[in-house]
Amino acid sequence: MRDPGAARARPGRGGRRRNLAAIAPGPHTRTVDWKARKAELDRLHRRVRVARTPSLLASWAAGWLRPPRAAHGEPMPPIGGGQVGITFGGHATALVRYHAGTIACDPMLGRWVGGVHRAVEPGLAPGELADVDVAVVSHAHADHLHVPTLAMLPRRATLVLPPGAAARVSGLGFARVIELATGAAVDLDGLRVTAAPVDHGDDELARGNAYVLAGDGPSVYFCGDAAYGPGFATAGGEHAPDLALLPIGGFLPWSFRARHMSPLDALYAFEDLRARLMVPIHHGAFALSRRVAARRAPARWLRELVAERELEAHVRCSTRRVEVFSAPRSAAARAGGGPGRARVGAGGAGRGARVATTATDLVAAAAATADAGHGRVSSAPAAGRRRRRRRQRQAR
Repeated sequence: MRDPGAARARPGRGGRRRNLAAIAPGPHTRTVDWKARKAELDRLHRRVRVARTPSLLASWAAGWLRPPRAAHGEPMPPIGGGQVGITFGGHATALVRYHAGTIACDPMLGRWVGGVHRAVEPGLAPGELADVDVAVVSHAHADHLHVPTLAMLPRRATLVLPPGAAARVSGLGFARVIELATGAAVDLDGLRVTAAPVDHGDDELARGNAYVLAGDGPSVYFCGDAAYGPGFATAGGEHAPDLALLPIGGFLPWSFRARHMSPLDALYAFEDLRARLMVPIHHGAFALSRRVAARRAPARWLRELVAERELEAHVRCSTRRVEVFSAPRSAAARAGGGPGRARVGAGGAGRGARVATTATDLVAAAAATADAGHGRVSSAPAAGRRRRRRRQRQAR
């Protein structure tokens, strides 16, 4: 499944803890023409060949008797000042931990979504929700607003939901439930939650938010489910978050991209957000669309795209359950004074990228990227092959 797009960021290796200083967003020097980019994405997807299951209902039925695969178990390390810990809980669930408090994103530990059985065990145990201070819910679909999992949260936690969703949790007894309109923000004991625009459909259950989460560490953009659209560039222009949790599943048949993103769509959204690092979510747990064959599953396709674009320093395709990220070392880097950011869709960072190997050095060494050598997406795979051949000749 080769795709015509590419970007330029040198690969590297990293540990479980990373510093975000060197993957700096840089000044926002261009206006995003999202309609042109969407047209380009549509054209690129038409050139992608995938193998689908012959029957979605048959695949669901086969999963009814199959026990979920075990998730990767890993203890959650302590979080210090200037850090954020990301725990992927499966599907769109993530635990975002700051020293100031813990935020649960679309918590969903259930085994079923309608008639679809979970394929992989949740990456979080119910007991690990005991310290949640805030829970954000992207929209009211049952695989995102999961009432049984919300009932596991401590009642002192604050629930943040899109407008119209509070009635669905009114019987749970939480002391504070906030409906947050797009563009609004709320401060909650050292944590700040800002609602950002997304497009997941216009019916009552689909309307919702993405969220920009801020604490005493790197900022996090969380999108539970959405199609590629103008909201990502809007959030990027206003917030330029450090980390982006972006969905990559549920996109087949291609018509489902009206509500969901493929891995390729997500890379374009990542660039629009001007984020330093992308963490993929919303994949692997449930077969909610015509799934691709195992070798073309969302996570595998994303890894192929990342390798083609040499974006290993900017996209976390790790199977680790927990990662800890450190804040940029200087305010200048956070403001865009650092050495540049990765270009995913319309171009890429140039030579000299490297990745930190120490516990506290994530992006300060994750990519000392130069803002050079930008090229169009469609020409990048060939450009990447030429660069690799040139390096091989130089090595001889």
